[in-house]
Amino acid sequence: MKISINQVQEFRDHQGAVKEIGMHPSGRFAFARSDDMLVLYDMRQMKKIAGFYDSSGYDAAIFDPGGEMLVYMSDEKLHYWDITMHQDRIIIPGELMEYRDKDLHNGIGYFVDGNNDGSIDVRTIGSDPYDPPDFRLEGHSNYIEYLKFHPSGKILASGSADMTLRFWDMKNQSEISSFKVHDDFVTAICFTPDGTRMLSGDYAGRIKVWDFSTSEPV
Repeated sequence: MKISINQVQEFRDHQGAVKEIGMHPSGRFAFARSDDMLVLYDMRQMKKIAGFYDSSGYDAAIFDPGGEMLVYMSDEKLHYWDITMHQDRIIIPGELMEYRDKDLHNGIGYFVDGNNDGSIDVRTIGSDPYDPPDFRLEGHSNYIEYLKFHPSGKILASGSADMTLRFWDMKNQSEISSFKVHDDFVTAICFTPDGTRMLSGDYAGRIKVWDFSTSEPV
């Protein structure tokens, strides 16, 4: 299998490291979060449509499953921001958890966990996290910043402090491709629901949008 990525857009709305990128269930919108900025993008028009700044910081964010709200955590409160009305609908005390160097895919039944040496441990969902991994993926030369499964579950994407973006074949337990397309740590990754596009963010605050394709169906 071969992977091709072709850049279609770049956003530079963040002054600090991009900590998280999330995709709307429809693929229409995406958000990107840094420590003090949260930006919403229209993925059809490829433009910023809303931006938030808070000196208290943004700790985590997610789209609700129904796609009506962008839920984000700031100052130990959960904000439910209405995408249509462009305003907070509800603000309540609460907490969101964030797992940047971990991911799971129920379809293939695997949980992945990044290590400081750049390796990635792969375990069966539900197994004891203290047991040895089912297998380990090795190739990065510095610690793992972010892990994200392709929607198919057959491919894992990883971003690292070695400034590379790498893709792994989960069936063959091997690396497919490595790209050095950022000039800084690769700190966030996200796929569209249909898997044909990918977003990656870096420590310098840049977000790149890619057309994503494979030489074999996934």
